[in-house]
Order: sequence, then structure tokens, then C-alpha cells
Amino acid sequence: MVVDASNPSDGASPYDTSSVSQQPSPRQQPHQHLLGASSQAQLGHSQQQNQQQNQQQNQPSHQQPQQSQQQQQRSVKRPRPVKSCTECRKRKLRCDRLCPCSQCQKSNRPCRYAPDQDSANLSDGSDAEGAEPGRPAKRNYSHGTLPALAASYGDAAAPRPAKAGDPNSLPLLEELSIRMERLEKQILVRSPSRAEGGGGGSGSSIVAAAPETIRGLTVKRGATRTRFFGQNDPRVLLNLFDDAKAYIAHNFRQEPFPSFETLHKHLRSELTKSLTPITVFVDSMMPIRKRMTDILPKKAVCDRLIAAYFDTSETQYRILHSPTFLEQYNQYWSGNVQPEQFLPEQFLPQMLSVLAVASRFDTKSRGLGHQERVEGVHIPTACALVRSWLDSLKGKQLVELATLQVEVLLLFAQRMIIQRPQDSWNHLGFVVRMAMSMGLHRDPSEFEPRMTVFQGEIRRRLWFTVLDMDLYMSLASNMPCLTRDGDYSCRPPRNVDDNELFPDMTELPPSRPLDQATDSQMQMYSIMTLPTRMKVAHMINRIDTIRDYQEVLDVGGKLDRFMEDINYIFPRHASLSDAQKSRLWRDRVVLDMHVRRPLLALYRPFAMGVPDAPAQISRAYLRSCMVILNYLDDLDHTLPHFRDVSEMYLQMLRRDVIQASLSVCYFVKPAVRPAADSALLAQHGIRASPSPADDFPAYIPDDLMLWSPSRLIGTVQKTIDLLVGFVRGSDLKDIVCVAVVLETVRRADVRSDEITHNLFGLLDACLRASNMTMDKLHALPLAGGSAANEYPHEAYGHGRMPYVQHGYGMGGHSETTALGGWIMWDGWD
Repeated sequence: MVVDASNPSDGASPYDTSSVSQQPSPRQQPHQHLLGASSQAQLGHSQQQNQQQNQQQNQPSHQQPQQSQQQQQRSVKRPRPVKSCTECRKRKLRCDRLCPCSQCQKSNRPCRYAPDQDSANLSDGSDAEGAEPGRPAKRNYSHGTLPALAASYGDAAAPRPAKAGDPNSLPLLEELSIRMERLEKQILVRSPSRAEGGGGGSGSSIVAAAPETIRGLTVKRGATRTRFFGQNDPRVLLNLFDDAKAYIAHNFRQEPFPSFETLHKHLRSELTKSLTPITVFVDSMMPIRKRMTDILPKKAVCDRLIAAYFDTSETQYRILHSPTFLEQYNQYWSGNVQPEQFLPEQFLPQMLSVLAVASRFDTKSRGLGHQERVEGVHIPTACALVRSWLDSLKGKQLVELATLQVEVLLLFAQRMIIQRPQDSWNHLGFVVRMAMSMGLHRDPSEFEPRMTVFQGEIRRRLWFTVLDMDLYMSLASNMPCLTRDGDYSCRPPRNVDDNELFPDMTELPPSRPLDQATDSQMQMYSIMTLPTRMKVAHMINRIDTIRDYQEVLDVGGKLDRFMEDINYIFPRHASLSDAQKSRLWRDRVVLDMHVRRPLLALYRPFAMGVPDAPAQISRAYLRSCMVILNYLDDLDHTLPHFRDVSEMYLQMLRRDVIQASLSVCYFVKPAVRPAADSALLAQHGIRASPSPADDFPAYIPDDLMLWSPSRLIGTVQKTIDLLVGFVRGSDLKDIVCVAVVLETVRRADVRSDEITHNLFGLLDACLRASNMTMDKLHALPLAGGSAANEYPHEAYGHGRMPYVQHGYGMGGHSETTALGGWIMWDGWD
């Protein structure tokens, strides 16, 4: 049986000495309609002759030469039908014989098969033609045997590459065919078609959701000013809720939206004032070191802030060696000598940055009060002074390790107060390139003995801190990472305490097990998960090229197993004190979020917007959203520091909380509609019957429903109340967005008057949280005029007005431009 030249594999290797099955393979059966009756008869005749040929080959060897000559005399060349499409034959490509085939789908060209009577559909050669001398017999494997073959891949009995002069070695052509067969097995097993893998329709080539639901771009001033927004931005998530967008479009000129806009502008102006550096220090002509010294608080305050920094911040991200820093710190405050004579020049900027980071969570004013010297430092002023000092460096100072530590510490301090994660992402790009220019991406052992083992270990810690921060900020801003796994050779640091490392050491201590608590334990766990998380960052930026779910499920499964490991590394102990429980909770949340955030980013384009996504993706995504929204339930709400912990929770996870709230609303929508599909509810993991007492399950099998709609709605409402309690700056936009979406999905019949009534209650709560009244609010002038005049060219999200199709009378341009103003996040910055 001759194999088609355009499809040499034909679903199997062309060299097989096994008998040929009389039944067509499962992949060939659906396409027998492409062959005519005469062609099928010829195919059956050829299979019968091939069976006879194999029987003849099993006869004694002394009869084979004579039978071979007779067979060649009786051989008649018959044209056989070609099953590949015309385009694959023309381009010498492998055709999977679907209609349309995968090759034509990728190239977006029409897929055609030649008619049975067409001479172009016939190939030369005889179906009963004997094998050429010296050519190994053909092998035919059905696709059903490929998984079993893949399981045996790499077996010790597998053929090895032939060596020169080896009498037992296989012929070169057969050896190459075996290698090609292995490669085809791996490709077919690891990349199944969507029809086989349960991904979607066999004729579909797109897996991810629609573009307008996973990305957005604002275009202003004739495309001279644009800004990109990724899939987790609220303005993009809102595209999934048509009812909420329609309500905003129809009511944005009516109360309470104008009052929300006025309150938003007031809160944002107050935040802008608090983020302005103190002029007397920034614009002074005094030396920069004198100005940094002038904003330092007293030693007692500094002692408290330094201890808080090493307790809360120097955990997963390792920047400083605590014994070295504390030695320099004590020497600075000793007063016996001038610090400038014995301390490194970078110490004062390092200490000021550390105090700024600690002031964000350990002071009443959160580092934004102008009288901050009493209890901390003013973060904007400290950041401005440290930036001025860095800009004044020249030459060799730019490539010192202590200078890089100051850059990273400054990045940490700025991200505490920065409004846009893209700004930190831009700064981080400079830091990563600076670290690579200093050689931190190469392992220090490559430069021994010029580099001590102590310095090498500090460099390893700092390099993986920069890598992890690059991944964190890239996911937060929906941008690509600057580095990928394999771009560096630096090995992970060791799981040891800081006091085990000292400058004069000649050999590093052995690394402790990961479940043993050390100063570097959290960073070691983070490094263990880093390659998989970096792979996620690369996948979500090429989401349009994914054609099946197997790769997504494989990476998501790894992330799920990493999150399970947290329970073993940080187990829950009932015998701990309140302070120990709070710290353990903080460590668990930090580690869990660094793994859960990539999982959400990976599953989001499929769980929300793709109706045929696997149930595993939808359930895992919903479960992760609920875990984020219920983090605070693990803490005792009666603890005196619970409010401080809650504020820290929102400060670090605010964008994740908003994304999770909108995502839960998306899963509530099909559960409350009368015509909701029960299969869709099962896929999303929602109970059909309300059960308010439904608790978070400790173990969730795949066939178990998770939460009732009332539980989901109550969780989102609780989150809105928490956001309102700490409202500031531009947060009001996100709060209004989540509230409107929740009101449009919590009932089967959406009533505009009920939504408006509940929004008035939300406005009253926001006024109380911000110490405002309606009289004070109405007395405030709108900064910059009305929303319609302030943003005249903005179209929401993906650059078009999506509300006309709902028939709410959106016929004029004024509604569109006004809608593109405040409520559409145009004033986000």
C-alpha cells in the first residue's frame, strides 16, 4: 500500500512490518464520504492484496525470492485515491483530512478536495506493489495506539542511535523514520485537536474570548494620545455586562451620578495634595544628604519603623542583609563619629527608603501627613529626595550593588502610593536592565574567586527579587515580562537565616528544607513557583494564538498544586497567639496571592466569555475569586488591629479585589435568570437552589457545586461595604462600577428605579466614610467643568460606543462623550 506523498505519515509512520488492519482508523472513518464507490472498491482491493503480501512475508525464507519475482510480474499499477486536500498536496503539507483541515484553517484559505472522478485525485503506483530492494517495510499505526506508544517513549528498550561499525545497528533510513515517529507521537499526544480534547467545535480556530472583553485602548486627540488596558482592568471587565452599561448610558445625567462625580473629584484632589512632596525640602539649595537627614524622625520612631520593615516587607522580596544593615544603622545613631566617614554613601538613602515603606502601614497618616516626622516620614518627600540622590550619581557609583538596592527600595516605596501600576512597570524595566548590566543574571560562581561567597549569595537574593517584582508588576499592569525562564543562569539562594551569612565566610552553609522556617523561606517558595508563573505571563500575552486548552490546563494544574503546598509550609496552628496568627495569615496571603494572581490571569480569558470552556477552568476561576474575597474571614474581627490589617489588605490587593468582585457577578448572572441553562450552572459551579448557610468547602471534588447565588451576592456586597469604608482617590469609580453591575445581576428582572434607589444608599455611605455631607458636596465646584466638556473625544474600552444596540435613545453625540467621561474611567490617572 503506497502512502500519499503529500501526507507521508498518514496518521502513522511509513515503515511498519506489522499487519495492516482491514478496518479504517477512527480518524479516517468520518471522511469516507469523500471517496466514490469505485474508489472504495479499489481501497478494499488494495487492503486485501496487502494482507496477502504480509502472509507471504511470514512464509519460510527459501520461498520468498521466488514469490517476490512472481508478485512483481503480477503487480499491476493502479491509481489510488488521495485523501489529502488540494492545498496540502500542492504545498507538501501534512493534511488531517478534516473539512476544513487544520493547515487551511491556520492560513485562512479555502479547503477543497478533488472529486473522485478527477484525475488529479489519483496517485501513481500500485496498491500491491512490492517493496523496493533495501527499503524497510511500511508501518501503520492508528491514532488510538498513540497514547500507549507515548507512554513507552524513552524506554530503555527503545532503539538507540546507530554507531559507526555496529553490526546490530538499524539501517539509517529506518532509524530516521523511528525518530520521526517519536516526534509525531509527542506532537499528537500533547496537542490534541479541539474536537478530541473537549475544547470546542472542530471547525473553530479561536479559543479565547472576544477581543473587546480581554483588552481595551483609549484613543484621544486624533490618536496622538493612547493608553492600553488589559483584561483585568475594570473598564474592560464592564464589557461583559450589557445591562450595567445600558443603565449607565441611560441614567448618567441623572442623580446620583453627578454627585458621585463631584465626590470623586474632591477625593482625588485631596489625594493629589497628600502625594505632593514638601517644597521646603525638595526645592532647597541645601546638600541632598542634609535634606534627607532633616526629614528623619527621632531614633525611637526609626527603631519602631525599622523593626516593622524587616517583620513585614523583607520576607518574600529580599533586598538587604539585616545584620549588615542594622550594624550600619546602630553606627549611624551612635553619635561618636561622623557617619559620612565610616558608612557607605548609599546607607542614608537606603534607610530613608526603608522608613518610607514602613510608614505606609505603621503610622496613623499612612505616610501622607505633612506632620509625619512625629511618627514617621512623608513618603512622597522621601521618594523625591532619594530620586534626586540617585540622579546625581556618576561613573562607577552607578554599578555598585548598594546603588541597585536603593533603586529597588525606592520602587517599593513608590508603589505604596502610586496610582497607576504602569508607572511602576516602567521604572522596573530600568531596574531589570540595570541589574543585568551589573551581571546579576549570571551565577556568581562564574566569577570566583574575584567574588566572595557572601557577595554572591546577596546578589542571588537581589536578582530573584527583581525577577519576581518584574512578574508581579507585569501581571498588575497587563504587560509582558522583561525576562523569561532561561534568560539567566543565576541559581537560587539558600534557605538560611541572615545571621548565618557574614562577609568573611569562605563556604556557604547547607540549605535547610523548605518547610523549615528561616529568613529566606518565603523567597525560596516564591522561587520554586517562579518558572511556572513566568510561563503564565508569556501565555496571556499570546492568548490569541492558543488553539486548545491542554497547555492552559497543564500550567493551571501546576499552579493549583503550588497553592496546596502552602498548607504544608504554613499550617494553621490553634495554639498561636493573636500576633503570631496575624503574621501567619499575612504570610499565607502573600504567598497565596503570588500564585493565585497568575492563575486568575491565565483562566480569565476562557472562564469569562467562552461558553464552551472546560468546567475545570470555570470552577477554578470562581473558586479563586471567592478565596480572595474571603481572605479576611480567617482573622478574628474583634482583634484591635483588625482595621489596620483590613486597610493593608485593600492597599495591596485592591485591584485583585475589584477583579474578583466583577468576576463573581459574572457567574451570578446565569444563576438568577429564569431561562438559565442548568448545564452552564453546573459548569460554573453554582447551586441552583439558594442556601445562605453554605460554607466554604475544605475539599471540592470536580462534580460538587460550590456556592449558591445568595452566597455569591452576599460576598460581593460585603466587599463593597469594605471598599466604601476605606474609599479614597479614584477608588470611587471602581466602587460604583461593582455596585451597578451587582444590582443588574442580582435579580432576574432588572428595574432601573431599584438600582437608582440602592445607588443613593451607596452615595450616603461614601459621604459618611469621607466625612462629607450633601451640603458640603454641593458647595464644591466641579474641577475642570462637566464630564461632557472635560473628555470630548473618549470612547469607552475598545474605541466604540456599545450602547446604541440596546435602544435606549442614544442617538446624539453628547451622551456618548459624557459617558466617556467620569463614569468610564477617562480620568483614571
